Amino acid sequence: MKSVTGEQFRRRGVVLAVAGAVLVAWVAVVAALAEVGTPQVLGAAAVSGGLVCLCAAVIGLVAARIADAASAARVRHVVVALEGTAIAIFFPFYWFASSVEPVGKPGDFALGIVSVLVVAVVIALGLALWGSIVVHRVVVAEFGPLVPLSTEPASVQRIRVLGTVLVVVGAALTVAVVALAFAVPTRLLFLEASGLLVTLMPVALGLSLAREKNVYTARRRNAVAYVVVPAAVGWAAAKVAVIGGAAGMLFSAVVFGAIVLLVVAILVTRDYSALWDWPARPGQERRVSP
Repeated sequence: MKSVTGEQFRRRGVVLAVAGAVLVAWVAVVAALAEVGTPQVLGAAAVSGGLVCLCAAVIGLVAARIADAASAARVRHVVVALEGTAIAIFFPFYWFASSVEPVGKPGDFALGIVSVLVVAVVIALGLALWGSIVVHRVVVAEFGPLVPLSTEPASVQRIRVLGTVLVVVGAALTVAVVALAFAVPTRLLFLEASGLLVTLMPVALGLSLAREKNVYTARRRNAVAYVVVPAAVGWAAAKVAVIGGAAGMLFSAVVFGAIVLLVVAILVTRDYSALWDWPARPGQERRVSP
């Protein structure tokens, strides 16, 4: 990645910005022309999906201003923040899109319209992740790993502090969800239990990180279940918001807060370790990411 020049960065950034803008227009046009039985839910899906596309466009604009590895290092945190925003907002988009109903068919799923929206938003999310990875690799290739020694006491201590913060904040969100579940007028145990499961994921991640002894294991263990589970059951939060009134909307906001907490923790751990390779075995020289 050292061979990437400023001119190549600018071209890639312009392409990414234009693609993001086109995807924003795509989502807006589909939402404006589509006829569904739940227009407010479609509007919420379009707004959240459009924001994901906008994040990709802004990452492109930032990348277009990169001239070398030094400037990439200066804007890396901005790109990571935009990447995290795109990932976090994708969850409510997914939740709302799964609740869009066709005209005259309550309870059904508007597959055709939602599929067109999903294609645009998934492409935008992929572009945002790609842009962030390119910047990350250039910085690491030029300046080396952000944390050269993964077993350094200070490094391990910071990972454990992050785990403690996740446990405390996640537990507070869990208590809030339980309290709000009793305030929701419609009693739907499955939906409320799903929201509770999402808020427990930061607690589980925090407990895992609090026991880590190096940043390698922290990075390997922090991605799959902590994203897959909220994606699988988090759509229940949107259902509660639709049928639960003000309390239901607050319930969903707390669940979304847990999602944001998870995304931030995962990106911090990944960015903090800064390595994309597997740790070397004892006696072997550890490789640095290309």
